[in-house]
Amino acid sequence: MLKRIWPESATRRLLHLAALALLLCAALAVVFSALNRLPDLASMNIGDPPRPSFQAASGDPWVPAALRSDGFAEVAANDRFVLYLDPKTSQIAVENKRSGYWWRSNPTAEELAGETAKGLVLQHLQSPFILEYVSGTQIRRLQSNALDPKLAVSYVPIEGGVQVTYDYPELSLSFAVQYRLTEYGFELRIPEAAMREDGDMKFVALNPLPYFGAVYGAGEEGYLFVPDGPGGLIRFDRTHPSHVRGYEFPIYGEDPSHLKDRAVAPKRENIAYPVFGLARGGEAYAAIVDEGRYSANIKAVPAGVSTSFHSISVNFIYRQEYGRKVSGLTDETVRTMEQERVKADRRVEYRLLSGDDADYVGMARAYRQYLLDNGMLGAPLAPVEHTPLLLTIIGGGEKRKFGGMRYETATTFAQAEEMVEELEQLGVRNLRVHVQGWQSGGRRSTDRRFPIAKGMGGTEGARQFVDAMKRKGIQVLFEDSLGWKHPDETRFSIKKDGVRSIDSTVLRGRFLFSGGFEEAPGPTDEFIVHPALEIRGQKEVIDKLKDIGVDGIHYADGPGNLLFSDYNPGQPLSRADTAYYYQSLLTYARETLGAVSVGRGNDYALRDAARVVELPLDSSHDLMVDTTVPFYPIALHGYVEYTARPGNLRDEYDADFLKAVEYGAIPYFQVTHEPSRVLMGTDYADVYSSEFAVWKERIAREAESFDKLSGVYHQPIADHEQVADGVFVTTYEDGTKVIVDYNKMEFHVEGGGGT
Repeated sequence: MLKRIWPESATRRLLHLAALALLLCAALAVVFSALNRLPDLASMNIGDPPRPSFQAASGDPWVPAALRSDGFAEVAANDRFVLYLDPKTSQIAVENKRSGYWWRSNPTAEELAGETAKGLVLQHLQSPFILEYVSGTQIRRLQSNALDPKLAVSYVPIEGGVQVTYDYPELSLSFAVQYRLTEYGFELRIPEAAMREDGDMKFVALNPLPYFGAVYGAGEEGYLFVPDGPGGLIRFDRTHPSHVRGYEFPIYGEDPSHLKDRAVAPKRENIAYPVFGLARGGEAYAAIVDEGRYSANIKAVPAGVSTSFHSISVNFIYRQEYGRKVSGLTDETVRTMEQERVKADRRVEYRLLSGDDADYVGMARAYRQYLLDNGMLGAPLAPVEHTPLLLTIIGGGEKRKFGGMRYETATTFAQAEEMVEELEQLGVRNLRVHVQGWQSGGRRSTDRRFPIAKGMGGTEGARQFVDAMKRKGIQVLFEDSLGWKHPDETRFSIKKDGVRSIDSTVLRGRFLFSGGFEEAPGPTDEFIVHPALEIRGQKEVIDKLKDIGVDGIHYADGPGNLLFSDYNPGQPLSRADTAYYYQSLLTYARETLGAVSVGRGNDYALRDAARVVELPLDSSHDLMVDTTVPFYPIALHGYVEYTARPGNLRDEYDADFLKAVEYGAIPYFQVTHEPSRVLMGTDYADVYSSEFAVWKERIAREAESFDKLSGVYHQPIADHEQVADGVFVTTYEDGTKVIVDYNKMEFHVEGGGGT
């Protein structure tokens, strides 16, 4: 008898391993097959992102016709403004013909006479730019300005203005700045085509017009406007903490791909719109950052921080510093500078204001006009008989139970229909409905969306609910999420499809729906899918929702609040590229379904969004910001419907209710049929008070209160002011005034169409 050379148990193990390998291969084949079957972007009319297109001017040099006594010469003029340039210093000035006011790029010699700053800082005050650069692989940042004796400056005329070229022969660096008059003021351009790096020196940042309109000292009224939350004012006549080095934050918040070596992103209200400004006396300006805004910071410095001047500007970022791992065996890193430059045109439009327009309200109206001029807002809202109320219904979510994961139902579609009918019986009219937690995967970030969760009533239940709402004239949007994915809930591969950080490793962490990000390394961390892939997958979602009859889709995260780069060498992506893909998706969703809505509402998402859920209406409570104002609501009201936080989740119920009234938001509640404890352990665990039976009477009362504002729902905001301590007045286009009194915790409406 032959002896067994291989034990039977080992043979069984091999067979089991072989079977598992076959199953794994089959599963991978299914995944790759699914990815290969994704619709291509062309089927959604989405092409490649645009590339830099500004041209650098060439030709005969600009020669001033005559110099004024102050050294300036006229460059160009139109009906409202005159552009001047000092050929010796390259400083500029713009004269407002109507008011006679001169806006200067830098303080005058008389103003500088009292300045105590010395050295390079004093030079910066006299320069129309501040340049930061590094040498080779070094990270020590060097600075220069227009007073550098080794700098060569040349001028070329362009239509309506002039191009100034700055050349550092010894550094092998050069760039150009173009100034051109517009009907509203002037614009500044930095064409990518004129950027030159021919040696070891590399651009890091360029801060154009850092002291444009700068105001000396603390002796006058006025303020710097910063885009903090809905809007923030840094007043000239206030004392600010000496330990705070001013206000400098990135437009649209930190790029998650740059945060790998930081434990937690700053917890603050990310900038949602690229605007800054300054107001003094009867003059003001609103500066709107256009091209290049995706890699730029808004920088405001009150007097006393580094100089005796209040100043505000944009700082364009070309490279990032980061920690690069020394080896794969340790977590040790060395600081290094990004090798590739962010290649993008840069443009800022300065809209010069005077008289009644010279305040934050005038700035907001100027920004609204900019949005309209550039096709970034949809059609004006139609008048309504009743102010809309947004009701978000949570179906449920997946939670760990009995050793596994199980979908826990919070609301069925049948119950949702009953809830709507109850509100109608209580007198609520003009409802909008959003549905959350409908995906069969039971997670916000899941790819397992269809068939719709059986616990809610499945796809047929969804169809019946949507049909019932259509008969009532109620718009229904289903919520979905883009961007962050849980590894166990997606068909996409972390390694192959995940966005890579600046250090080339896959970005993994946890998305905060407030718009932030925190890194928490672990095997179940979420990751971001390359947007081109995610959007291809969205076509399937949109098409299936259309088949059910859904009126639109609400993107809770992604298009309205999340912007990132991808450093994957095989598919690199800038933040501008991500914004382009998101904009394209929103257009496709709107054209296919009829409506699209976003969370938070970064301005690049406004063109297609019929609604913004939880528009930022509160500040970051920054030590630099003295007053919070409704700049963003003023710009949007009458064109975009927006909400504050859900009424059932307010921190201070009455005060937050009045803030929504003052800022022109519509009422919003997030509810479930079952008690909110059902949501514990799910993605909706933060909805701590949602039971409809508890909230329905209050929802009805709030709808009745907001109905007093139905006459102004479709109107732009014309003015906003504080008339007494704790008392604010918002005035609409037809003269209707909404007076909010936080002392008495009440509001009333006067005049116009709101009586």
